[in-house]
Amino acid sequence: MPANTWNFRSVRELRRAHVEAVVEVDFGAGPHRMTPWTTALDLRAVVPATGPVDWAELDRLPNLSTVSWSGADRGLAEAVARHPQIQYLEWFDAEGDLDLRQTATVRLWINCTRVTSLLLPATMITLLLQGPHEGLRVETQDQRYGMGLHLQTGGAEVVVPAGLRETPVVRLNLGGELSVTALEPFTNLRELTLDFEAPPGRLTDLSLFAQHPGLFQLCLINAYDVDPAPLPDLPFLSSVELIGTRAEIAERLRERFTGRARPEVTVRYARPSGNQGAAAPVESP
Repeated sequence: MPANTWNFRSVRELRRAHVEAVVEVDFGAGPHRMTPWTTALDLRAVVPATGPVDWAELDRLPNLSTVSWSGADRGLAEAVARHPQIQYLEWFDAEGDLDLRQTATVRLWINCTRVTSLLLPATMITLLLQGPHEGLRVETQDQRYGMGLHLQTGGAEVVVPAGLRETPVVRLNLGGELSVTALEPFTNLRELTLDFEAPPGRLTDLSLFAQHPGLFQLCLINAYDVDPAPLPDLPFLSSVELIGTRAEIAERLRERFTGRARPEVTVRYARPSGNQGAAAPVESP
């Protein structure tokens, strides 16, 4: 029998063992069977609704990198800190004072409507906040010049927690309109994305971008009602991108920077003026 046939059989058996291997975990709500190669786990489905959680069961899932959770901490932060391979955390209906400083979290999505304080680790790269409020206290272990901030406002007022105002990379998911005045709290903007999730996609007071001289990338998504003319000359602005707009607005933006090497203007999904579907949002990239 050719040697490569033996190699094939070995690989086939290895794959079968990978599929058939299971571990039984019991976080306190009864046993659940899963593979030890599990990388993502919704903890809400396997822990008791109340009472203690046996977090030691995470040891049985050495490849786990992503977890979903809901409600109060109940020992989650400490458990994640003991398992540094868990780097992606999704937290629904979070509440209280949350301390993640000892974890290795890289990406955190959190609904913080009922959170009073949030302490972040130095490993954080992307923070997605839903429902931030005026009383929310956020602290980082350094200036976080490399961290990206994604705020989901749900169409409400833009609230920027004090501890995040120096974040350089910012994305706002908005309702139907925004004044650039709302960006005033940001003191170190470098890359900005504004995503309008409802009509009319109106952006006003563009002249106030002059308060952000370090901005070098600007992306507007579903901005169907914006006048590019007041956009000031920013010394480092190298890229302006429109994703979903009217052809007339796209043309005015190109005219605004005609004859200049910078910024580079990119337009996608521009719709002809008068198109009845012009205000329909395109899917965000």
